[in-house]
Amino acid sequence: MRLKDKVAIVTGSGSGLGRAMVHRLSEQGASVVVADIKQESIDTVVAELQQAGRTAMGYKVDVTNRRQVQDMTKSVAEKFGHIDILVNNAGIVRPRPWLTMDDADWDAVIAVDLKGVFYCVQAVAKYMMEQKYGKIVNISSVAGTGAAPFGGGGSPAGNGNYSSAKAAVIHLTKTLARELGPHGITVNCVAPGFVVTPMTYTTRTKEEAEKHIESRKKACVMNRAGKPEDTANAVLFFACDESSFVSGQLLCVDGGRIDRM
Repeated sequence: MRLKDKVAIVTGSGSGLGRAMVHRLSEQGASVVVADIKQESIDTVVAELQQAGRTAMGYKVDVTNRRQVQDMTKSVAEKFGHIDILVNNAGIVRPRPWLTMDDADWDAVIAVDLKGVFYCVQAVAKYMMEQKYGKIVNISSVAGTGAAPFGGGGSPAGNGNYSSAKAAVIHLTKTLARELGPHGITVNCVAPGFVVTPMTYTTRTKEEAEKHIESRKKACVMNRAGKPEDTANAVLFFACDESSFVSGQLLCVDGGRIDRM
C-alpha cells in the first residue's frame, strides 16, 4: 500500500481520467475525495469505491468558485484531519476556429482549466504547509506542449483556448514547485496524450469521434489510443513517496506522439 493513511482530493473525478485516478489511488490505500460538478457522477463513483471496500467521500464543487473550493478543503480537513494529495484534473474543452472564438469560449476554458488550479492549490496548500508535507499533481495536456492542432482527424475546430490554458498549467507547476518546495510539498505535472474518455464524444458525432480516434492512434509510436489507467499510473507515481525528490517536472503520457517529438 503505497498511499496508506493518505488523503487525496481529485477534481473532475466523476468520470474519465479522474475516475481512473481515484480508483488507482484508493487501490493503494488512500482515502479519496471525489470532487466534481455533477452530483450524479459523484454518487456513482463513490458507490463504486465503497463497494470495493475503500474509503471515499464525494463533494460537489465548481472549481471556478473560490468560496466553494475553500469550503470543500475545509470540509475534507475537518473530516480526515489532513490533506496529503491534490490532483487538479478538472477540465473542459470548447473547440472553436480561432477567428470565431468569442469571450465566452475563451473565458470558460481558462476559468476551469487554469483558474481552477489556482484556486485549488491556494486552498489546499495552507493545510500542506502546516503539516510540512504534500503532493500536488496538475493535469495538463500534450496540447500545452505544442502538439498537433485540435482541428483535423475528426476534430471540429481549433483549441487555442485549451492549449493556452494547458501550457500555462505547465509553467504554473514550475513556479509552484519553487514556492512550495521549502515547505515539503512537491508539485508536478502530467500531460496526457490522446485518451478515449466521454469527453472524446462531447464535441463530435459518433462518426467524427471514430475518425478522430483512428487519426490519433497513427500519431504516436505505440499506435494505440491511451487508456485512463495510463494517466492514473503516472499520477500515482507523483502522489506517492517514491517521487519524494522529484518536483517541478512534466511527464508526457502520450504513447510517443510523433507530432510532438
